[in-house]
Amino acid sequence: MTLSARALLAGGLLVLLSAGIQRTVFAAPVEVAELWTGTIYTSTYRIGICFSSEGKVRGVMHLRTRKGDVDVYHFFGTVKDNEVNAAHSSGQTFRWRLVSAKKVEGEIVLKSGRKIALDGVRHHDARLAPEDCAPLRE
Repeated sequence: MTLSARALLAGGLLVLLSAGIQRTVFAAPVEVAELWTGTIYTSTYRIGICFSSEGKVRGVMHLRTRKGDVDVYHFFGTVKDNEVNAAHSSGQTFRWRLVSAKKVEGEIVLKSGRKIALDGVRHHDARLAPEDCAPLRE
């Protein structure tokens, strides 16, 4: 083998071979985590959302009703040009626009077609549950 390094990428594992020496480096996926907060009618919401470097998003919305009950929505989707499009397995869709460093606005579209507008505050570098990007307990 020559002194020039050869890189092999297989299943997220980067193996560098150089002059007969093998080194293994684990390439962790890069995600940016945010917490979005706001209100919808008489309910409050907290959305934990993770953005990948490939333009994918995943997250969890906690919707707390006036009575204190919490509805949980896991969603997956994409982000492109500051537009987030995601869906919940129940058929509800989420559309958000990243307005500024501190603001998000968008809508939830229910299965029935009814649209609910929302505005929220963005909190950067949020600590979220690593397995699903859910907001941590308050």
